[in-house]
Amino acid sequence: MTSPMTARFYDGLHPVAHIVSVKATPAELVATMPDGRVVVRWPTAEIEVVSDAEHEPHALLVCARQPGTRLSIEDDALRQALADLGGSLARATGRRPRIAPALGGVAAALAITVGVMAFAAEKLPNVVAPFVPYVWQRSLGDSVVTAMTSDMRKCTRPEGQQALQTLIDRLQDASSYRRRIDVSVVQNPIVNAFAVPGGRLIVFSGLIDKASGPEEVAGVIAHEVGHVVHHHSMKGLLRAYGFDMVLKLVTGGYSSDVATLGGAGGVLLALRHSRDAEREADQTALELMDKVGMRADGLSTFFGKLLEMQNKQASGDKGKAPGSGSTKPRDAAEEAGILSTHPPTRERLEATKRPPTGAPALSAQEWQALRAICR
Repeated sequence: MTSPMTARFYDGLHPVAHIVSVKATPAELVATMPDGRVVVRWPTAEIEVVSDAEHEPHALLVCARQPGTRLSIEDDALRQALADLGGSLARATGRRPRIAPALGGVAAALAITVGVMAFAAEKLPNVVAPFVPYVWQRSLGDSVVTAMTSDMRKCTRPEGQQALQTLIDRLQDASSYRRRIDVSVVQNPIVNAFAVPGGRLIVFSGLIDKASGPEEVAGVIAHEVGHVVHHHSMKGLLRAYGFDMVLKLVTGGYSSDVATLGGAGGVLLALRHSRDAEREADQTALELMDKVGMRADGLSTFFGKLLEMQNKQASGDKGKAPGSGSTKPRDAAEEAGILSTHPPTRERLEATKRPPTGAPALSAQEWQALRAICR
């Protein structure tokens, strides 16, 4: 090869492809990043082609000198140039087999089958989740609570616990959910609260500490009650792990430890809700607060606070010099259990605006007790 050509380089550490320039001679192959940094210098004789050039649209090259790294060559001219160097590289290209026209019908049928299965996997949990026996949901929820909070201090000051449970009871009584919704408060500075199967809520103390008043806490709690009412957490687990896995977990077919599902982190990801589910929980929160005559502007003001946190985070990261450890700005919603699948914070702020009217979510005494729940 007399001039370099482009390829994709994978470093084996990150799932990201880097576009590199490749130049090869009978002695060595060299791949260079756009900034001139050499990332590959492999002896040509030691390069192996690990793909099937006859049937794949690229040639995948590896070398024992850099375990885990690989070069993906998609350009036909470059593949041919490498093949001309001989040795193992002769397998970098090959004649593509002609696909018989009859295979088109098979491919179409397969695509339809996959589409139907995907639709069922996405929609069926919405139908089945409300009918999963409560005792199974509760067992699974207890496991998730244990896994999520095992290394956190529980906040159990009775007056604060009673104030929060009374708030939840008022909202739950106005809903269609007929089981008791329980809450656990744990000491953690992250502004977070989330629902798990079986009518369980977990509240991080950061939510209480950073709230401007009881209305903001009530708005978030009402939102999480909305998730419980619509069985969103159970739907998420069924969608993520499948019916067979969850069934075996709750009936003893597997260990009752939530680690069976890939650990606490994996379960938390499965509990992330779709944008439609988040909008549904927001709307249900407002409806419940309206039904009990509770002041309902706290959810919107909470989203305003999240938006302010986002802007401050983004401004702080923009001011950092390259290479100073700056990271991609986090959506403050992520720290509140409102992850990237959720609708934009500004959209939710506008959709949940309500006037500051109605009965207080908590009395002054109850609010002070809740603020002191971790002391």
